Amino acid sequence: MTSRNVRTRFVLWLSRLKHGFDSRRGHHSGSSAWKCWIYASFTRRVYRRWVQNDVKKSSMATPFADPRTGQLYFRRAVPEALRAAFDGKAQVKVTLRTKDPVEAKVAFARENAKFEEQLADARRRMAEGTLLPTPAALVRKWCEGPASDTALTGAQRLIVTFMELDAAAGSSWSATVDDIYPPAVLGPAANTDWTAMLGDKDQFEAVLSQAYDGDVERAGSNWIRKRWHEAPERWRHCLDGPVARLRAFDAGASRFSDASLATALLAVVDDKRSGDEEVNRARLANKRPRATQSRLRPTMRLKQLFREWKAGREPRPQTALEFESAVDDFIDFAGDIPVATIDADLLYDYRDAAADLPASMPRADRRLPFTERLKKHANSFPKCSAPTLKKRIGALQALLTYAVDNRWLATNAGIRIKIEGYSKGKRTRRAFEDHELSALFAAPLFTDPAGWNSRSRISDVTILWLFLLAGTTGARLEEVGQVALSDVKRDGEIVYLDIDSYSLESDDGAGKTVKNEESVRLVPIHRKLIELGFNDYLKTLAALGQTQLFPDLKENSLGKRTKEASQRVNRIVDQYVGRDRRLVFYSLRHAFKAKGNDAGITDKTLDQICGHAPLTTGGRYGLTPRIRTLDRALHRIDFSCIDWAVMIAAMKQVDWGAVLRATAAAEPE
Repeated sequence: MTSRNVRTRFVLWLSRLKHGFDSRRGHHSGSSAWKCWIYASFTRRVYRRWVQNDVKKSSMATPFADPRTGQLYFRRAVPEALRAAFDGKAQVKVTLRTKDPVEAKVAFARENAKFEEQLADARRRMAEGTLLPTPAALVRKWCEGPASDTALTGAQRLIVTFMELDAAAGSSWSATVDDIYPPAVLGPAANTDWTAMLGDKDQFEAVLSQAYDGDVERAGSNWIRKRWHEAPERWRHCLDGPVARLRAFDAGASRFSDASLATALLAVVDDKRSGDEEVNRARLANKRPRATQSRLRPTMRLKQLFREWKAGREPRPQTALEFESAVDDFIDFAGDIPVATIDADLLYDYRDAAADLPASMPRADRRLPFTERLKKHANSFPKCSAPTLKKRIGALQALLTYAVDNRWLATNAGIRIKIEGYSKGKRTRRAFEDHELSALFAAPLFTDPAGWNSRSRISDVTILWLFLLAGTTGARLEEVGQVALSDVKRDGEIVYLDIDSYSLESDDGAGKTVKNEESVRLVPIHRKLIELGFNDYLKTLAALGQTQLFPDLKENSLGKRTKEASQRVNRIVDQYVGRDRRLVFYSLRHAFKAKGNDAGITDKTLDQICGHAPLTTGGRYGLTPRIRTLDRALHRIDFSCIDWAVMIAAMKQVDWGAVLRATAAAEPE
């Protein structure tokens, strides 16, 4: 019996036990009910421990500190495919009720275990096909999502809901109620065409201006009077119209009753327009003594702004390092002046100076201060490329924009700084053609394993599987390089990779990252790789006690495993395919996407295999393709340009145990 069947039977048994206890509670003595409750409580604890031992541990190690208050939070992103189990939330954020990092660790561990348990249950339900959106998830998409078929954003759709509730509630109010709302607020006309308003932003703004003087906080005033001061039978009908709008918004609402949708909508409405008059007074007053509490920071320095941006945006380590390097260079060029004194002329002067940096320089020279690098390489050519210069200037622009967005600066001096020769749409890479793929996979690396070098820091066997996996799945190099053995899974005869940002190997500090939410996915392994010995490779690694698919790929200071491997694979491309600067290892990903289109695979399925974001908002909705669908689609792609027979014959001569033991022996201690 499989683990899934055992769990299902356990849950069914436990539910029957609870039902029996509830039904007998009123008919039996306290002793028998007490024994039943003790038994059920004990079995629940056993099952909870069983589940917690089975869930995947997160690589996230520390609480998140709010940069404004210092309050510590547990914060985790929810994979898009699993959000239905979290009422549609893209992120789970729970306050740890402390600012002390030591105290927060205990609460963080508790919340993290709870989240992982929910995540594991959601994955199980998704695999079983029982994970469905909830009414609360549908309401959240309605009031928080982007503009889709309507002209309004989610926040604006919620304001329309308040307007409709006001119109349905009417403007009558009791003089006995401590009314805190402006008497002039009558709300929109009751016969307003709300469906038409959802598609017409101009109409929305016109009604908002006429009925509420343009103040969105006043929307919902009539509703609050009726909702919190009258019996439910007097206001429940007001929700009928908004519920009808919800049904028209999402076809998935058809599975829910009007009552369940109304309950979910009411929870959101009550959260935004509560019966707490103190809260409403503060919301409607919307004022504070700005003259003495200005948000502007005229003395803020660039390094301080960088730290604020880093804490608020939580960028990847590589991005943070690039931004800090740009900040250090600018300070060396212009001095450590207040950010408020940075103007456009100074930024243009820095741009012109940075354009004189060379395209490459020795590693030791990169550590020199900016002005010393300029002086030393004044006569070096070629100069840095437009994309490199844009990255350097763009870091400063992003920091200044963040300061303006937080009202620390009144104006943004970094807008519209032009970089000559830079174009966002300019292609710097291209896909491999079939004859180029043939040449690449005919290299000795794939046809002559006797010549493999096991003494290299990055072994030839690692380079071999990196090429084969990326070439037949379209995966990014770092995604493949960080795969753990526990991420290689099976569904019957299908072998697949579970590409995600979590890590089961938390004791060695090995974390994982993905480019974005869409990169979290399941990727089937092509059957040709199985014929080449991929399963034997896996079994040998496990027998040697390894935990990573590529043990010789070690994390650098930025958490990346494949920087050195990237240099090797691109040298192989240059050697056996040609020195076209547009052809790099990443071109395998472009080639895979092009071949998938040639095979007639749907965009949704191809995006899921490659980990690409859908081009349309509508493309994000619906359950992701299941692994069998992905596997069938993968094997429709034509890889006949590769001489598989030669590679298979060569790989049959490989003793994977001997090769991997030699590689392990060559690794530095």
